[in-house]
Amino acid sequence: MQIRSNKALFAGNVPIDAKASCKAEKAVISHGHSDHVATNKVTEYVCTPETEAIIKSRYKKEANFSQLKFGKKLSFGDSTISLHNSGHILGSAQVLVEGTKTIAVTNDFKVQDSIIQKGALPLKCDVLVLESTFGKPCFSFPAREEVYQKIGNFVKEKSKQGFVVLAGYSLGKAQELTKVVNEYTDLVPLVHDSVYDNNKVYEKHGTKLGNFIKLDHNLNESSVLIMPPSLVNHNLLQVLEFSIHKKIFSGMATGWNFRNGFNEVFPLSDHADFQQLLDYAKQSEPKLVVTMHGSERELASYVQRRLGIAARPLGEKGQKTIAEYA
Repeated sequence: MQIRSNKALFAGNVPIDAKASCKAEKAVISHGHSDHVATNKVTEYVCTPETEAIIKSRYKKEANFSQLKFGKKLSFGDSTISLHNSGHILGSAQVLVEGTKTIAVTNDFKVQDSIIQKGALPLKCDVLVLESTFGKPCFSFPAREEVYQKIGNFVKEKSKQGFVVLAGYSLGKAQELTKVVNEYTDLVPLVHDSVYDNNKVYEKHGTKLGNFIKLDHNLNESSVLIMPPSLVNHNLLQVLEFSIHKKIFSGMATGWNFRNGFNEVFPLSDHADFQQLLDYAKQSEPKLVVTMHGSERELASYVQRRLGIAARPLGEKGQKTIAEYA
């Protein structure tokens, strides 16, 4: 079985999150974030029903999709695959490939349960392909309930003094913020139209978020607004303050430790932190760990030194097969 990265992450014969230029007969899409979604007209794309719904709603893409629910098995050439909750966003999946060896690919994942989603459970395997976005010891996230309480307190306090803008990725984080505002305050949030559309997909697939109002020249209908971070900047905040004649307070929900002009930054991530990555690797009991994305080299080194498990970064030049990683 091979692991290689060339137009896709190949786990054996299974291409995962392939580029559009990868004309494989079948490929797996792990989840609906744009950097994992690229389609063509010849490939059959295997994903969860929720991921298909997100892709069709968010990107208006029509492709040849084949739905695979969590835990169900599907023959894939000389292998068998199954998808398992990754806890990242709605419908996001870890991929388990069973053949001559068992390969588990976490893709983007978190292990903490959130207010709207269960966290990922470790998959037993021979080879673990482990995301390493926050693969350094400096990344340590507090309990989610603690962060929710801080967000709720911030919104309640600052909404009495003015108007609150919360920034969170429109797919995943914004739905969590919608639920938090509903559960931890007595306010109904306004949401940007991209957030609104994703909220509707979540609700259609059984995730209850509470009440929310689509932003449409109606800033007077609430005192809290949920926006994608890419749209929240100094100019927008000035325009809002001028438009509604209220002081604007801004907060950002992210695992990255930067303020970037926001009044508050809340350490809320849809990825596992450093210790959670190590715990996952230990519980999966692999013979080999291959790290990918972010701090690949650093996390591989920690896995080897702290867990005694052979580990290599996926991006290391020239390494394409398991034999070369061993």
